[in-house]
Amino acid sequence: MKKTERGLYSPIFLVPLVILMLIPACMGAIFQKDGTEITRDEVSELFSHDTILHENSPIQIQFFYGSGCGSCKDALLFLQSYGRKNPSVLIEYRNLVYNEENRQLFTEYKNRFNYSKISYPALFIGDIGITGSSDIIHGTDKVIKGYQNING
Repeated sequence: MKKTERGLYSPIFLVPLVILMLIPACMGAIFQKDGTEITRDEVSELFSHDTILHENSPIQIQFFYGSGCGSCKDALLFLQSYGRKNPSVLIEYRNLVYNEENRQLFTEYKNRFNYSKISYPALFIGDIGITGSSDIIHGTDKVIKGYQNING
C-alpha cells in the first residue's frame, strides 16, 4: 500500500477495502430437504404443487445463529418481531456459541438436508431450510404461508 507524506494510507486503497468489509460474509439460500436450491419466487409454486411433506401441526422453526455474528443479529431481530406478530408460529432459538447440544443439533440438520452450503444464520421449517439474513427476512413468511395454505 502506498503511504502519503503524513504516513496515512491513500484513500484510493482504503475505499475498496471498506466496501469489501460491508459485504456480508454469509450468502443466503432457500433449499429443500433433498438439497435442491429454490428461489424466493419458487416457494409459492412449490407449495401449490404439494411436492413437500407436511403435517397438520403448529408451524415450528428451528433457528441457528451465533451471538457474535452481525448477519445473525439481523435475522434474530426479524424473527423475534415475526414471532410477536405471529404467536401461532413456534420459534426455537438455538445459539451455537458455547452450546454443544445446539451445535450437535445443527450438524444433524445439516446432514438431514442434503445441502453443502449450510452456514449460520440458518433456519429450518418442515422440509425447507433458509440461510443468510436476507433470505431469512424475505423468505420466511412465504414458507410459513405455504405451510398454512396446505394445512388450512
